[in-house]
Amino acid sequence: MNDIKYIAEGVGVIIIAAYIFYENIFMSVLLIPYVAVHIKESRRIAEAKKKRILTKQFKDGIMAVSFALNVGYSIENAFSQAIDELILLYGSEADIVMKFKNIVVRINQNENLEDILNDFAKECKIEDIMYFAEVFRYAKRSGGDLISIIRNTADIIQQKTEVATEVETIVSGKRMEQKVMSAIPALIILYLKVTAREFVEPLYGNLSGVLIMTCCLGVYLISNVWSKRIVNIEV
Repeated sequence: MNDIKYIAEGVGVIIIAAYIFYENIFMSVLLIPYVAVHIKESRRIAEAKKKRILTKQFKDGIMAVSFALNVGYSIENAFSQAIDELILLYGSEADIVMKFKNIVVRINQNENLEDILNDFAKECKIEDIMYFAEVFRYAKRSGGDLISIIRNTADIIQQKTEVATEVETIVSGKRMEQKVMSAIPALIILYLKVTAREFVEPLYGNLSGVLIMTCCLGVYLISNVWSKRIVNIEV
């Protein structure tokens, strides 16, 4: 479903670009490769957002596990108790709830908890969860203080989340500026087409104009890609 949305967005962009730079929407056929680029970039952004949300949910999940351990539950039963807390926070259909339910199902099948968490970390591909799985495996085998380890892991994720939130707040303004700056060249061309048509008329309907506008479009796209990378700061 998301891919259909991304395709529609990409097609819309190339049609608008074809009109602005060539005054011929059929030229959008030459810009079709951009749709693939747009889909890939949109997927990357969506995946990054999903990982940020899941990281926060996981932090709340292991905090709930820690609370259950504090009141005397075993580590295996603590995950089952944590599900109720996660349902209250995020609803029964939340991704983290589904993943914790799967953990509990596998625990009830007498699978090794270290292996379950390791599989969970590999599935999520999130650094913090991988770190927790590795530390948990080592602590469980060496007889370490699981409650302290879980609490410390939650604290570390919380600190990283707070830093990431602060960075996101600062960078979000720059991202908005980047979007505005990216739109300005196209808006200038549209403005000239409306208010001073004679200045841009030679750029349309002839080979030299097509070549010039193609070069401009290429520079525009490259600068847009680089500007996005500059403001793409990950914590």
